[in-house]
Parts: sequence; C-alpha cells; structure tokens
Amino acid sequence: MLLLYPLGLIVFTLWYLVVPDREGIGALVRVFAPYLFLPLGLLLPFLLWRRAFALRLILLSCLAIFAFCFGPALNIPQAEAAARAELRVISWNTYVDGVSHESLRAVLADHNADVVALQEVIREPLREDGDLLARYPYHLLSDDRTAPGMAILSRFPIVESGVPDLPDEAWDMPRIVWARLDLGGGRTALVVNAHPIPPRTFLTDDCRLRCYNRGPRDGQISALRAFVEPLRVSGEPLLLVGDFNVTEREEAYLDLSRGFTDVQRAVGLGMGATWRPGRYTLGIPVLRIDYMFANDRIEPLSYVLDCRRHGSDHCAQIGAFRLR
Repeated sequence: MLLLYPLGLIVFTLWYLVVPDREGIGALVRVFAPYLFLPLGLLLPFLLWRRAFALRLILLSCLAIFAFCFGPALNIPQAEAAARAELRVISWNTYVDGVSHESLRAVLADHNADVVALQEVIREPLREDGDLLARYPYHLLSDDRTAPGMAILSRFPIVESGVPDLPDEAWDMPRIVWARLDLGGGRTALVVNAHPIPPRTFLTDDCRLRCYNRGPRDGQISALRAFVEPLRVSGEPLLLVGDFNVTEREEAYLDLSRGFTDVQRAVGLGMGATWRPGRYTLGIPVLRIDYMFANDRIEPLSYVLDCRRHGSDHCAQIGAFRLR
C-alpha cells in the first residue's frame, strides 16, 4: 500500500512526458505537477523499516525523476558580472488596483532599472507623476485598445514603438506592445512586452475543472511567436518579457522559448516561481508564469525576483544584460 502513491506518480510522470494534454483535468494537473511530489515526505519515516528496500528504491526513483523533470536552476551568483551590465530591466504585473503607485515608485527606485515593462498597471498615476517620468523620460503608455495597463518606461530614447496588428481570431484584445531603444553609439535594442490571456477554466454547475482549456492562450502564444521570430533572427538585440500565463511544463512554453535564452534558467536561482494565488499560499510563489527571454545578441548577466508583498500576485523580475 505504501508503494501505490509513488508508483502512480511515476506512471503519471511518464504519461506527462509522452502524451500532451492541452485541456481538461490532465492539463491542469500538469501545471501543478511538481507539487504532487510533496506527499512523498509522509513516507520518509517508513524508510527506517527494515523491510522497506522496495520503498527506498521507488522513492529514490521519484527523486531522480523530479530532478530530471522539475529540477531548479542552480547557478552561482556573480556580482561582478551584474556590475558590467549595460541594460537593466524590470518586468512586473502589478495586478490591477493591487499595487499602489507609491509601492510601484519604491520598487523602481530600489532596483534602479533602465527599462521598465509593466502589465496591469494603472496608467493615470503614471501620467501624472512628473518625478517618475523625469526619471524615465521616454515612455509608451498603451491606450484602452490593449490588455489592461501595458506600459514601457525607458531612460533611453524610444525611436520607434507600436502595437502589432495580428490576426483577430487569436486575440480578445491586443496583448503586445514593443519599443526600439536607442542605447547610444549607433546601437539599438528591441523590448517586447507581452501578456497573453490566462487559460480559461469554466466553472459552471455541469462543468468544473474538466473544462480547463488552454486553447485560446496557446493560440495567442503561437501568434506572438510568429510576430517575434523575424525580430529574433534580425541581428538586433531583442528582449521578450512579460506575464505569459504559461508554465514551463506546457507545450506552449516550448513554442514560446524556442531559440531564446530563458534568463532565469541561464543566470537565476531556484525554481523561479513568480505567481502566488493570493491568500492560499501565505504569499509564497508557486508557479513560474512570468519570463524574460533574450536572443543571441544579448548576454544575460543576472536575474532576481522581488517577491515582497506589495499588493500584486506576481513577483517583479529584474534582469541585467550586456549587448554582444
């Protein structure tokens, strides 16, 4: 009986690796797959039992599978590398009406970034804050056509910017803004700020978690990928940042990240979880759905998270980069 749960977990993980579930309860379970290993801790006292050889072997197999499938990034921080940064970037979903403008100002002051990409920010206080706009004199504050509160603030001149004109069938509203920055010395860099729709879970009397559907989000990620691919290979430095509402355990993440460097995986620490479901986790992030991606013209130097409880359900991402 003690072997039933770990054996079932191994079978599920093999299924997870071979058969993609894009909707329904299977897809939702995949999102939280690493946390299915936590109950194994209840079996640890039984390892002291003299006849527990099979249990020890199975738990060791579970540990190896967890490390292979869900192992955290174990990079060594290099302060001297971050000090060589030519571009410091913050990306943060401030959770509409969640983060006060004073808290936003404090976080930006603490991390002293050159470029700030925001999602779900309240635009009016930004427009009225002369001191903040003096610090970031070049800014793109999207209008009501886009997803709530898309913004890019920059110390570098924005020489070109826009909202892509993408196929209507994929989008409930535009969810991408981009800016080309003049870094001086004839150098430019592109910053793309994106916020695809969350997966849809239709909670009605006759349709509970089995109606979890990633299709609309995956369609938007596919359209986003088609937009950024020519930019990725153009030879111009490109950063793709934002809240993508996808975990690295889903096929859409593989579509999104292909050909990019996942900055957290390259230079970050640990699991890199960025989202917490409010009161249910005591403020501890449980899923990684916010990302920074760099093309081969940008070298990531450092990546950290600010997960202090400022009122958002997301952590702020802070990355330091050097142009190749």
